[in-house]
Amino acid sequence: MKVFRSILFVLLWLGMIAAEVYAGMRLWKLEMLPLKHKLLLAIIFLTVWLFAGILFLSGSKAKKGKHPGAFRRIIAWILAIVMICGSLYSTRVADKVDETIETVTAEVAVTSTIGVYVLQDDPAQSIEDAKDYVFGVTESYDSANMRVAMQDLDDRLGTIEIERHTSVAEMVDALYAGDDGAIILNEAYASILEDQEDYTTFQEDTRILYEIEVEEGDASNIIEGEELDEETTEVEIGDYKALDNLVPVNVTEQPFVLYLSGSDTRSKMLATSRSDVNILMVVNPKSKQVLMVNTPRDYYVPNPAGGGALDKLTHCGIYGISCSVGALSNLYSVPVNYYAQINFTGFETLIDAIGGVTVYSDYAFTSRDGAYSYSVGDNNLNGSSALAFARERYAFASGDNQRGKNQMKILSAVIGKLSKTTVIMHHSQIMNSLQGMFVTNLSVDEINSLVRMQLGDSAE
Repeated sequence: MKVFRSILFVLLWLGMIAAEVYAGMRLWKLEMLPLKHKLLLAIIFLTVWLFAGILFLSGSKAKKGKHPGAFRRIIAWILAIVMICGSLYSTRVADKVDETIETVTAEVAVTSTIGVYVLQDDPAQSIEDAKDYVFGVTESYDSANMRVAMQDLDDRLGTIEIERHTSVAEMVDALYAGDDGAIILNEAYASILEDQEDYTTFQEDTRILYEIEVEEGDASNIIEGEELDEETTEVEIGDYKALDNLVPVNVTEQPFVLYLSGSDTRSKMLATSRSDVNILMVVNPKSKQVLMVNTPRDYYVPNPAGGGALDKLTHCGIYGISCSVGALSNLYSVPVNYYAQINFTGFETLIDAIGGVTVYSDYAFTSRDGAYSYSVGDNNLNGSSALAFARERYAFASGDNQRGKNQMKILSAVIGKLSKTTVIMHHSQIMNSLQGMFVTNLSVDEINSLVRMQLGDSAE
C-alpha cells in the first residue's frame, strides 16, 4: 500500500510540474503581465513544486506511527492538488482575458438602416409598387445616409421623384397629409419621433416598405457631393468619417482623450442608438490622473451627419459613434484619440460583476420610477440601482447637470474598483459582462500596455 501511495504521488507530482509549466508558458504570453510578475509566478510555481516533493519524501521517511510524517504527506498531497487546479484555472483566466480583449477591440462595422415608410393602409406591398410615388426626404439630418438611400432607390426603380423638406417633422406631416407617398428615414430616428407629442403613434401609423443597409464607409463618401480627403486629420463639420481621424498615441507615455459613450439600448449586443452618456476622459498616464468632462445629452451641437445643423448630442449616436466623436471634437476643438461604448445591459452586468460600487450622493432622492431611494453620503449600489442613479435627472433642480456629475461619480467608482488587484476574483463575470455589449478602438497592444503599466506601478 505504501509503495502504491508513493507511485501515485510521484505521478501527481509529475502532473503538477506539467500543469505548472503549461500555465507558466500561457501566462508568460499574457502581454498585460509585467516581467517582474511573470518571474515571481515562476519562482512560486517552482518553490511549491519542490516543497511538495520534500514534504512527501520527509513524511515517507518518518518513523512508523509518527503523526508528523503522515501530516507532512497530507500537506504534500493537498499542495499538489491545489497547484494543479490553480494552474489549470490560471490558463483559463488568461484565455478568457485574451478572448475578451480581442472581442472588444475587433473592428465593428457601424451600419444604419434607412427605411422607406408609407402609411399603414397604403396599397403598396413592395418598393416596386411605389416607383411613381413622391419620396419625402430631409437632408437637415443624416444627409450622407440619405444620399446613399436615394442612390439605391434610383438604381432599383429608375430616377425617383424627390420632395425635400427642412425637418423630419415637416417630412412626416407631408406623409400624413398625403402630399408625399413615402418618406425616407433612418429607422433609429423613429424612437426619437415618438418622444415628440405630435408623433407618439408614428410607428403604429406607418409601416416600412423597404430597407437600405448603409455602412459608415459608404455614407462617408457622399458628403457635399465630394469624396473626403484621405489625408485629412482634422474633424470638420460634415465629415462623417470622424473615426478615420482618431490619432493614436503612446498610451503609457502621452496624455490622451477617450470618448466614453453610453448607449441607451438594453440588448445583449450593441446597436446604433442614442448616446445617453457622453464623457470625454483626459488620461495622463504619467501622473495617473483622469479628468472627465461631461456634456449633457440634450445639449445642442452641430451634427456632423447633418451638415452641421444643430441637433441634440444624444441624436448624434443614432448615426454611429463617429458622429458623436465628431460632434464633441468640434465642440471642444480638441482631438479625440480613442472611444469606448457600452450599453445599459452591459453597464448593469459590469457593476454586478465587480461586486457593486460605493458612490457618494449629494442629495437624497428617489428614482423616477420609485424603485430606488438614495441618501446623502455613501450608497452601496448594484447594477440596476447604479444605472438608475446614473440616469436620474428629474429629481434635481439642475437636471442634466447633476445627472452628468452622478455619471462621472459612477465611472470613478468603477475605475477605482477595476484598479484593485482583488478584481481578479471577479474576472470571469467581468469578461462575460463585456461580451457583445462593449466596444473600443483601443488596440490589444494598447490595452495590454496600460494594464501592464498599472500592475507594474501598483497604482490605484
